[in-house]
Amino acid sequence: MKKDIAWNTFGNIFYGFCTWVITILVVRMGSFTDAGYLSLAMTTSSTYNAIALFAMRNYQITDSGHLYSDGEYVSSRIISCLAAYVFLAVAAVFSGSMYQAICIIAFMPVRLSEAYSDVFHGIDQMHDRYDLIGKSFTMRGIAVIVIFIAGMAVSGNLALTLGLISIATFAISILWDKRLTSKITTIEMRLKDSKILKLYLSCLPLMLFTFFMGMQMMYAKTVLSEVVGVTRQGIYASISNPTYAIQVMGAALFAPFLPVLAEYLKERDIQGFNRGVRKVTGILVVFSALVLVAASLLGRWVLGIFFGKEILDYYELFIPVVIVIIINTFVYWFQGVLVALRKNVLLAVGMIVDFMLFVILIRPAIEIFGMNGASYAQILSLGLYLLFEIIATAFNGKKIQE
Repeated sequence: MKKDIAWNTFGNIFYGFCTWVITILVVRMGSFTDAGYLSLAMTTSSTYNAIALFAMRNYQITDSGHLYSDGEYVSSRIISCLAAYVFLAVAAVFSGSMYQAICIIAFMPVRLSEAYSDVFHGIDQMHDRYDLIGKSFTMRGIAVIVIFIAGMAVSGNLALTLGLISIATFAISILWDKRLTSKITTIEMRLKDSKILKLYLSCLPLMLFTFFMGMQMMYAKTVLSEVVGVTRQGIYASISNPTYAIQVMGAALFAPFLPVLAEYLKERDIQGFNRGVRKVTGILVVFSALVLVAASLLGRWVLGIFFGKEILDYYELFIPVVIVIIINTFVYWFQGVLVALRKNVLLAVGMIVDFMLFVILIRPAIEIFGMNGASYAQILSLGLYLLFEIIATAFNGKKIQE
């Protein structure tokens, strides 16, 4: 388990670090306006990538009974990736400006390559081949950094640079993830298999959860752009983007435990399941406390180094954003737990209600608290949703035990 966590943690953190670095480089090599375009491209593509992923990874790695074959998981991912790109392309046209639409469409294949690789990573994880996952993310991180620097230095065009990154990451998906995972197990494509529809229906609630979770981030930045302008939204994004590394590290800590929880449930070992949930939750609590201490002590210094003294005029945005990302980490952890319990519909319904609450809150919050209002609205809505998840986990865990 320690070796598994080490590989998974290193690869995810390194890739997360590299994608974070380009949010800094875009300011240094471009402007805060470019940062705003990049931020919206990242957030919008992540939101529609929920359709490509279809929230299937947690379902896949907790499918201890092998209800679906590897070929069915891969086939379903190809179909959902194509659908996601079509939906995003249509939405991008109405994103606000033609250049913004081009940036979104250019960056989306990066997300789709992640989604395509993700289904192979699920197979790798089921076979304890975390080394393949770690090396894949490492190569992606290197490609993102090198191509972004070269592209911006030579062309100065953000959209062109994002397109080049997309080509490179898809090459890694095909030449590394698909090729090597196919050597571990036989993958028979089943694009016309009726079981794929059943698989989609099983994961539909999880897709809705992920989609509306992402919509909160996208909607927050969209409203900020409308109210305060793209440049100031770019400042908010520059401050918030580094904090995504926290969520990546948190996810890397708990991801290897999800298949273990599924095995506990399969064996009807409820005590082991509850013990595992408490243990990982405790680890995340300690992790979050350390993050808050580090952010309080080093945040101003780090932001000044990365973005210059100009960003320090907006330092008050930093800690609320850190709190948002910590809550996000816990939300995704308990989402994984409830997926293991197969409470998918409960997750989706709760998140849809949460998103509706967020839409009601965000504009008044921004009007009252300025840019911090976007963070405060997320803290309140997601905090309530996290409480809902904790209660649902406790109730269903107790119900199984009885």
